Amino acid sequence: MANKRNTLLTDYWDPQIRGRGFANNPRNNQQALVERMNQRILTELCMNRFEWKGLPESIEPRFLELQLFYNAVAVFYKDDTTGELLCAKGSGAGAVNFNDNPTSFWVIGSNMQGKRLEIDEAVPVYANMLRAPDLDIVLTYSRKLAAIDRTIEINIEQMRYTKIIKTNQSTQLSMENIDRQIQAGVSSIKVQDSLDLSAIDVLDVGIPVDAVPNLLVAESKIWNKCMGLLGINNANQDKKERLVAAEVGANDEQVNATRNIALNSRQYAAKQINDMFGTNITVDFGMKESPGDVADESEKETENA
Repeated sequence: MANKRNTLLTDYWDPQIRGRGFANNPRNNQQALVERMNQRILTELCMNRFEWKGLPESIEPRFLELQLFYNAVAVFYKDDTTGELLCAKGSGAGAVNFNDNPTSFWVIGSNMQGKRLEIDEAVPVYANMLRAPDLDIVLTYSRKLAAIDRTIEINIEQMRYTKIIKTNQSTQLSMENIDRQIQAGVSSIKVQDSLDLSAIDVLDVGIPVDAVPNLLVAESKIWNKCMGLLGINNANQDKKERLVAAEVGANDEQVNATRNIALNSRQYAAKQINDMFGTNITVDFGMKESPGDVADESEKETENA
């Protein structure tokens, strides 16, 4: 008896796998890998921006910041059974008051069981004043950085193979030997006088020599812009573009303004938690900063001369 024909496999999946939609693309895989790496690094930076002090042992700062990063809200409340202060996943429930604040909350445990708490039983901690997660910044700039990193990689590969050689049948073998010697780094290549060099056409498809350095500068600027949006100091460290004190001060003002968006929201919640539960919780920006590479006006004039 003949085997039953698997129509789904032979008519749909097999053609897709063979290259009509689902073909493996190592180049795209590499860019996706870099994008995920960027997401991981930027997420770690987001979660380590703020330092919480005075939290009880029942609350882990990592979990708190993780909820603020992905969901933009976490809820503090005192457990009825243990009497411990806890921090849990949560969301507003029911109606809002005249300030558009929830009047009750749903808190959800790791076992996906939840309960409803009234406004006098819980305090929400929001990631920022708009109560929106920073995840969109991380996803957007992870993609941009991965794309420009892939472009740099393509250009570097193109710098190694920059010419198209047009030959006839009689000179093709000679050109293959010449190309092999070039790849081997032979200092001088010897050919027979019978080789007709006029029959060889060369098309240079190389990229400008400054393409990769310019892309590296662009990548650095994109990274710095992302850091600025996350409230992390992003002063230019390139000696060719050192900033004067006034420029560094202006950049610091922008970074601090962005940083305070998230910091003020956390500090406001910490005060409410202390007032409701009698704790002494504080939060501040935790990343240590080192002095930037700042040039005075005379140095800038000398470099521009």
